Amino acid sequence: MLWDPTYKPRLRPVEAFPLHEGDGGTIGVRDRSGLSEVMLSLSAPALHIMSMMNGDHTCDDIRRQFQASFGRTLAEGTLHSMVNHLEKAHFLEGSGFEAYYQSLLDEYRSKRTREMPHAAALGIVDGSGSIFDEMLADVDGQVSPGKVVGLIAPHLDYPRGRPCYAAAYATLRNRPPPDRVIILGTNHFGRSTSVVATGVDFATPLGVTRVDTTFLGKLEERCGDLRTFELDHAREHSIELQVAWLQHFFSADAFTIVPLLCPDPCGPTIHPGSQVGPTLKGVGPEWALDGRGVDLREFALVLGELVRNDSGATLIVAGADLSHVGAAFGDERTLDEAFLEEVRQRDRQALDRLQTGEVGAFLQCVAKQENPTRVCSAGCIFVLATALPDASASVLDYHQAVDLPTQTCVTCAAVAFT
Repeated sequence: MLWDPTYKPRLRPVEAFPLHEGDGGTIGVRDRSGLSEVMLSLSAPALHIMSMMNGDHTCDDIRRQFQASFGRTLAEGTLHSMVNHLEKAHFLEGSGFEAYYQSLLDEYRSKRTREMPHAAALGIVDGSGSIFDEMLADVDGQVSPGKVVGLIAPHLDYPRGRPCYAAAYATLRNRPPPDRVIILGTNHFGRSTSVVATGVDFATPLGVTRVDTTFLGKLEERCGDLRTFELDHAREHSIELQVAWLQHFFSADAFTIVPLLCPDPCGPTIHPGSQVGPTLKGVGPEWALDGRGVDLREFALVLGELVRNDSGATLIVAGADLSHVGAAFGDERTLDEAFLEEVRQRDRQALDRLQTGEVGAFLQCVAKQENPTRVCSAGCIFVLATALPDASASVLDYHQAVDLPTQTCVTCAAVAFT
């Protein structure tokens, strides 16, 4: 790019992490969304320069603030080179990045089928569902609590989420396939701050399951375009893990799916004026509403109405994990029995609100004290429960996947709506 000292560079969302311990160590920076595969290795002063690239400061401003902070000159050529490097790495917002993003989106849509890249590592092999039978063997004799119209299952990898995957999907034994399954996932890495759908079919080693584009079209007639950020689905795992389970039970071509990623309802997608229960506290400025996309509650209500008015049989599944605690997530406390019990009690309090039909109170439990256990999937759980207001929720199992050597714990639950 041509050098312009009045240019105000704006960095895209990135994450920084230490590469080496101790003072003076280099710092790694990468794109949270994975849209750019570049990883930068930076010094502390270079990271400080990047931190000023928020769209409010000109390049001249950045040079002056650097001089004030470090007592030395930041050469114009050095900053120019850094800005150029960040632009080429697709770390800066602007027309260059948007053109790059559009090329990725066009490529994703042109394939028409979304693959499951980590299927082999999860134990799924072509044509065989033995991994699912092994998990289901853990719940011998469990019967469905009634006609299941909605499920909450984990989106952890199968080994760590095994107890709750088995408890949730065992409720589908010996039932005919639904006409469609609406699968609500968690948008971990994407650009959208609202609900985002995809019209691309899902492929696993068990086959290809097609998207119900007719039902998706009805949703978009009411809620607006849900596929602007369709590329968010490319790296997201929370839906594909449910697709493989459903294919095991019903065969890949016996049903269609409506894949929908949901944002954090404690964040930007509860629009001002939305009535979802008690006001959510502790939402930081980083969750400022960007005004794009349908309101989450409005979407859930439309979804529920369309399901009730459709003659076909519909199942709604939320691929949802709960708390994320331990050193890997920034906690300083050791994962001892007392800490894990506190997490358990907090999770169960939120799940109890689902069982009593208090969806707003469920969100309040998650948001309380700024969501200190980092529940990541309140969005898809909220949509499921709101879309099925007449269904009763039953918690079938709760599990804490604890890895003491890495001080990591992710929790999950199996919940049936009947």
